[in-house]
Amino acid sequence: MSSNRSPSLTLIADTVRSHRRGIVVWILGGTAAMYAIAAGFASEVARYDGGARAMAAVIEAGADALRLLRWPAERLDTLGGYLTYHNITLFMLFLALYAGAQGVGAIRGAEPKHTVDAIVATGHSRPAVVRDGAIGFAITLALIAVGFGAGLALSMAAGGASDVAGSFLTAAACAASAFSAYGLGLLVSQVAGTSRGANGVTALILTALYLLTNVADQIGPLGIVRFVSPFHYFNRSRALVPGHGFDIAGFLIVLAAGALFVAGAALAFQRRDLGAALWVRPPRASTRPVQVQRPALRRVWTATLSHERVGLVTWTAAAGATLALMAWLEPSVEEMWDKLGMTRNLFGTAAGFSVARQYLAFAAEIITPIVAAFVVTQAASWVGDLEQGRVEILLATPTSWTRLVWQRLVALVVGVAAITAGGLLGLTLGAVAVGAELDPAGLARLALDTLLFSAAFGALAALVVAWLRSGAAVTVLAVFAGASYLLVLLVPLFAWPDWITRASLFGAFGHPYLEMPASAGSAVLTGLAVVGTVAATMIAERSPKTAG
Repeated sequence: MSSNRSPSLTLIADTVRSHRRGIVVWILGGTAAMYAIAAGFASEVARYDGGARAMAAVIEAGADALRLLRWPAERLDTLGGYLTYHNITLFMLFLALYAGAQGVGAIRGAEPKHTVDAIVATGHSRPAVVRDGAIGFAITLALIAVGFGAGLALSMAAGGASDVAGSFLTAAACAASAFSAYGLGLLVSQVAGTSRGANGVTALILTALYLLTNVADQIGPLGIVRFVSPFHYFNRSRALVPGHGFDIAGFLIVLAAGALFVAGAALAFQRRDLGAALWVRPPRASTRPVQVQRPALRRVWTATLSHERVGLVTWTAAAGATLALMAWLEPSVEEMWDKLGMTRNLFGTAAGFSVARQYLAFAAEIITPIVAAFVVTQAASWVGDLEQGRVEILLATPTSWTRLVWQRLVALVVGVAAITAGGLLGLTLGAVAVGAELDPAGLARLALDTLLFSAAFGALAALVVAWLRSGAAVTVLAVFAGASYLLVLLVPLFAWPDWITRASLFGAFGHPYLEMPASAGSAVLTGLAVVGTVAATMIAERSPKTAG
């Protein structure tokens, strides 16, 4: 630490500096998404019969049927209302998940690198380390809010509905709610056995709170959960929606919740050992012979799955619960779409399908963003292995770089197979509960195509990690996944040629539940899987054993 300034200021500044790439990505990515949708909204309104009000009437009815994914949906005849519903609610979810992951990594994620030990050894107390890291991340979120607010204001102006004050207030509400998610991740990481397990639990809690908040008025007494959800208090500040404004009480509540979580984490950190959870079960005496090496640990891919089994179970359960809820909505969605006359083919495929079948296809395809998020977390763990010296240890054994890359990809695909199986089981149980009929052949095609999708994105992830060998690789992959998903939404919005979707992994995935995937899309995914894996091994063989 520098002798020219206090340890606290140094730690705060280092925290902000370590997130500089994330700040830029969130600002530019958020602005691009808002600007594109704002331009698309203006274009769609201009050519829609009956204008904004007629279009909003159709969207609002469909939105009510799909409220589990986004809510609230108000004043969709205005750009501010449409952006709040269509983009900003999801931006808030993703920012909260990002903040939660950063909270997990702030202390537990840094412990294997021994950076926390070094800071504490200088005389900086453990509570002060937690406090200063939280202040640094709060400043990070404030910078994101300023940049995103400016981008949102630019997007509103481009759509002909300028609202500078509402844009910045909305961004401020996003940042405050995300800070509570950061505090949650920080607290969970003190209790969980590993940082990877803490990431899974934090993501599951935040996602569950998001979904339950959206349907809080439809789930009876369970709806009280909204009062502990940051998304509920964020929704109270709809400054861009006509007739609403900024809710200062909700803003202060989420800030206070974040501070309370941080204080709890500081207390827990002071009471536990470095590198260990707050509560550790004492070892039991056993007369059985000790097995020094389990067979599962003899290979990289089986050892990876064994070490990450808790996180994998969490991902599988989350996928199953999400798809089960989507299937459970099928009757209400089908009824609503039938009333609106939405019997045209919603996916633009060649053959005609019923609305019910198309909705189940839509629900099943939610598995792809879940798998994409899982791949990004695996890439983050690969970078962590580099930074923490585990790769150097592995390469000191007969394991080569090429073998390590291949084994990692095998573990990733097997993990995705488990997540996919859990998701489809949840979809099936949800469909059975409401009497919806699923197509076994469609489910089989979907499962196989999901594995191909994971192999392609996993190979790309291995390539980017081998090339960059730092946390920048995770940022690049997250941006690529977001841009790829956004491209699929923009093609129909701007009436671009369908072939453009093949430039997106999600577009190449197609709609396997409805029909056989297009040969061109399958070729793109297969080519990326093969070429990406070969390129990753070639670059890795020529790279150092430690992070860049």
